[in-house]
Amino acid sequence: MDGMTPRRVGKSALAVTPLGFGAGPLGDPRVPANDCNAAVAAAWRGDVRLFDTAPEYGIGRSERRLGVALAECGERAEYAVNTKVGRTLEPEPVRIEAHKTLAPDGGVRTPRDPRSGHRVHFAYDRAAFAAQHRDSLLRLGLPYVDSLTIHDVDYGYHDDAQIDAALAQLSRRGGGGAAVLEEWRDGGVIKAIGLGCNREMRNYATWSGGRHEDLVERIADAVDLDFIIVAGPYTLLDTCALDRVLPLCASRNVGAIIASPFAGGWLIAPERAGYMYGETPQTVREKTDGIARICRDHGVPIGAVALQFVLAHPVVAAAIPGARSADEAVEAQRLLRLDVPKDLWSELKRAGLLDERAPTPG
Repeated sequence: MDGMTPRRVGKSALAVTPLGFGAGPLGDPRVPANDCNAAVAAAWRGDVRLFDTAPEYGIGRSERRLGVALAECGERAEYAVNTKVGRTLEPEPVRIEAHKTLAPDGGVRTPRDPRSGHRVHFAYDRAAFAAQHRDSLLRLGLPYVDSLTIHDVDYGYHDDAQIDAALAQLSRRGGGGAAVLEEWRDGGVIKAIGLGCNREMRNYATWSGGRHEDLVERIADAVDLDFIIVAGPYTLLDTCALDRVLPLCASRNVGAIIASPFAGGWLIAPERAGYMYGETPQTVREKTDGIARICRDHGVPIGAVALQFVLAHPVVAAAIPGARSADEAVEAQRLLRLDVPKDLWSELKRAGLLDERAPTPG
């Protein structure tokens, strides 16, 4: 599969390489800085020119490390950077326990990084987006980013009242978050506006009955989106985005960028990663075993099948697998180049392991 010819992102002016680089792992303090630099350099040597990060990843660490690494790679006009808005990182030199809030699943919603002393606060209004955008540019050491994605207006992080508050902040008639993003795009400050859409173990139940898709549609009505970053609901193991999310993209000329194409690492490193950042359900284990068996019969690694599958959908502009080392960055490039026999796709569908509706390569 061609992973390097740029694809247009929805109706926007942004074009990106189909294989991007997910910089989430660079935010992990356990990953040495030299490994982060090597991972970005290896991606660059493989002609990857789309880099995705966020203030949340390592509470600023991913953006800082990505910026340092990209400074050694090439000229600013040669690559695209997507970062995210919705979280402000505030210095908190001494831990203030009252600032820690919990998500619906009991996890920490507003963590504080003990190394930097910065705490996450959620905010989606005009003034917050302006501050967050500037802060990201300073952490990245860049004069601009190519796109901004609204991050985690999501039942995994917010209860119903918090969701309503976030939507009010985004509203053009309320907090003005949507309006300022559209003004920046129309004025050339950024090229595209995105929305994060997650199906992780932390919010899995909220997809039952269409509750999460309803939320995505509410946001798409409030903001003129150019793309959706789809993390979890469109992988080799889960194609529920075919129900409403990807049809929404197609109907509105909105692109899709696939994060976590390996289902949170589960498909390529099950010894290290659970399914979508949580405990792996037995049904997922059984489906994975069935797919892996067919992949082995055809002599193809399951990672190649997973990566090439998500890029076959016509609204998908790119996939952004994460990498914490040069080896992982190079492996993504190798998986994309491997030949996957056409018979494999039809066999997966005959076995009931792949949705009949799903487009496949070739």
